[in-house]
Amino acid sequence: MKIKLVDVDNRLSIKYNTVDGIFNWGLDNCYPQLVKSLINSSVTAKQCVDLNAKYIYGKGFEFTQNVPDKNTLIINKKGLNVNQLLRIVSREFSEQNNIFLHINFNALYEVTSVDLITSEDGRIGKADSTGYAGKYIVYDNWDKSKGKKIEKKDFNIIDKFNPNPKVIESQVEFSGGWNKYKGQILHITADFNELYSLSDVDSVLYDADSEFQAALFKNSGLRKGFFGAKLFVTKPFQNDSERRDFEATIKDLKGSENSSGVLLLEANLESDNLAEHILIQNIDSNIDDKKFESTEQSTAKNIRKAFGVPSILIEDSDNSIFGNSGELLIQAKQMHWENKEEERNIITDAFQLLFSKFHQPINPSNDWTITPIIQKQQPINE
Repeated sequence: MKIKLVDVDNRLSIKYNTVDGIFNWGLDNCYPQLVKSLINSSVTAKQCVDLNAKYIYGKGFEFTQNVPDKNTLIINKKGLNVNQLLRIVSREFSEQNNIFLHINFNALYEVTSVDLITSEDGRIGKADSTGYAGKYIVYDNWDKSKGKKIEKKDFNIIDKFNPNPKVIESQVEFSGGWNKYKGQILHITADFNELYSLSDVDSVLYDADSEFQAALFKNSGLRKGFFGAKLFVTKPFQNDSERRDFEATIKDLKGSENSSGVLLLEANLESDNLAEHILIQNIDSNIDDKKFESTEQSTAKNIRKAFGVPSILIEDSDNSIFGNSGELLIQAKQMHWENKEEERNIITDAFQLLFSKFHQPINPSNDWTITPIIQKQQPINE
């Protein structure tokens, strides 16, 4: 895994790229890829994203609890139902603070499908003279991981969301008919004043990377360092064949699953002392866990603060969950549920906007309340 950290002031530089016809997302146009890579390599960041996604999703939409036939909730050709879409959208928003929803219409201007386009693939297209960007470019190789250059012929150009029938009809006509029409994209950001929103991990990118590098260093020490290594000192071998046979014997003794290293030193002279014919010594490990303890604790704390996650919800030490009362844990869960209200509102507003125009009734009540993870406790009247 390669992680490239760019300069702090330039990592979310948003400039129009005249070559590709898009607004670059970051200096190298790979900011979402950087975010995903760092989060997936940092155990604390990944825990925070998983937990925040859970507290956005809750237990799904309340109206779906009493739907007898879940097939009536299918909302795209992938066979996803509305709760499954909510789950993946919650994860994407928790990770990137951006959502790209792809919407298709029928000739009655009704929504026929809604699906998520990942932030790694979605980019905002060229703006007109008024600053309005009416196109999105969807492409799966902005980071050039699948090819060494950007192939504009593979760009998927999709119109910006506007459910006005006249606008849709104009877009359909411009694209060459309904069979060539690619639908629209609704782009939602946590910060509506920005073209692209910063991820919650942004302020602790280096802490997330430090957590990864610390684990990598310890792993490298175990694999390539002196941990479990042996020093063999032998008398001089008579020839190369004898030396190879000895090395093969040592290799067999180690076993295929033993990763400890062996350092072989061959003495210059024969000795009459039998103990000096072969000498085996352990080489002390060069890994000191205490060197990392303080760094790991501080980076984990910073990451939790950046994501707004109470430590009691993800720490499993005696001083956190097991050292606190159950009441304190319940209060922390309730507080975190309330802290995620804004994110839930942003997402449920989008679902209400799109599915109120769906070609079949998904939610006739139009109530998009999400079922809480934990029910709010009512005060006991004495």
